[in-house]
Amino acid sequence: MIAMFPTEGELDALFPVCNHPQRLVIKRSCCEFLRIILVESIPLYMKYDDNATFGTPVDKAWRDLLSMATNQVDVASFYWTLTGDDINMNSSTDLPGKDILEQLGALPSRNVSVRVVTSIPSMLTNSTDLQVLRQKGVQVRKVHFGRLTGGVLHSKFWIVDRRHIFLGSANMDWRALTQVKELGVVIYNCSSLAEDLQKIFESYWVMGHFNSSIPDPWPSKYDTAINKEHPLLLKADNVSSKIYITGSPPSFCPTSRTQDLNAILSVISGAQHFIDVAVMEYFPTTRFIHPQRYWPAIDDALKRAAFERNVKVRLLVSCGRDSDPAMLPFLQSLASLNYPAHNISIQVKLSIVPVGNQSEIPYSRVNHNKYMVTDRVAYIGTSNWSADYFNTTAGVGLVVSQHTPNWPWGTQALQGQLRAVFDRDWHSQFTVCFADLGHHPDCALSKG
Repeated sequence: MIAMFPTEGELDALFPVCNHPQRLVIKRSCCEFLRIILVESIPLYMKYDDNATFGTPVDKAWRDLLSMATNQVDVASFYWTLTGDDINMNSSTDLPGKDILEQLGALPSRNVSVRVVTSIPSMLTNSTDLQVLRQKGVQVRKVHFGRLTGGVLHSKFWIVDRRHIFLGSANMDWRALTQVKELGVVIYNCSSLAEDLQKIFESYWVMGHFNSSIPDPWPSKYDTAINKEHPLLLKADNVSSKIYITGSPPSFCPTSRTQDLNAILSVISGAQHFIDVAVMEYFPTTRFIHPQRYWPAIDDALKRAAFERNVKVRLLVSCGRDSDPAMLPFLQSLASLNYPAHNISIQVKLSIVPVGNQSEIPYSRVNHNKYMVTDRVAYIGTSNWSADYFNTTAGVGLVVSQHTPNWPWGTQALQGQLRAVFDRDWHSQFTVCFADLGHHPDCALSKG
């Protein structure tokens, strides 16, 4: 089915302002020259077949965004370690991170305002990145999510000139550019979407004040007209897209903002043929509160899709040296439901990034992806899939549903690109089924 949309003239007559709450299609003046591209980091020495599909490298996308900035750059990230010195490492693989830090620090001298929000608590490092940036005129605020919600600021996104955005799994970490497998999206030339994400950034920024408290309700300036019920409708390169941005935790979402968990459950429930999920961690429990609690929301939704609607489910979960073996029984529980003879298909694989001669670099050589693609929707987020990430921790997600003349879609659609990347990884030498796992030195789940 190909969606039918109103013409520009019809929209101008009904809703002359491009960000009118009930205008679902964006005028050309708001999203002229729209581009949506998939971006990813492939760790060094991780070689795929020559004909494999790849997204644009994250470090290239970041450099491009910084080079085009003329007015303002806002960055939200869990933590900052853009140089090897930040973690007492001497590695030439930190050069892309150093380059990004240098470019960011140079922006104020070009009269470009730069603001950064990051988390308290955060990763324990010796990082001087934020100190260096402050000295060069960058404004920095740390949001005490530990005090406010009991979680952390786990979002990872950029907003450039209130016109371009990056959103994905990559923190401001040199390892995210060369040592960790990451995935995200860059959307160019869409001020309406950028301004919507800006509202989330501003909520973090105001909560970065000393002794701040979460408002209830949030003031109306944080409300959004873009959500699951009223997505933006965009069209570029003969591809029509419905898009909205999600948020978590609930206490940071005005009622008009679709919550991240609700979006994920909606995407799963709307799938008709397949659901492909790639996440670093998958726990149907809480992770960071004690005593732990069972939390089956996503787990039940996946099982229901496979059992009741015969949707084919594939789950690709990361396994690295620091993975928690407690995850294994939950993955085995899902995989045990696979029963092709009864048309129930749930397959689970582990994604393993080979460590090789990079073993001295901590918290690296891991698949950090957080995305899902179905026959109807692409979802790219910043959260691992366990309760705390949706209940107490700050995260964002992007939900994109696209239609092309050659439906279901071709590679020009984000969904097609994301499915191709998932298939590439699923069938690669870097994934393994439980039955074939055995003892693997680079996968903590195999050592039990």
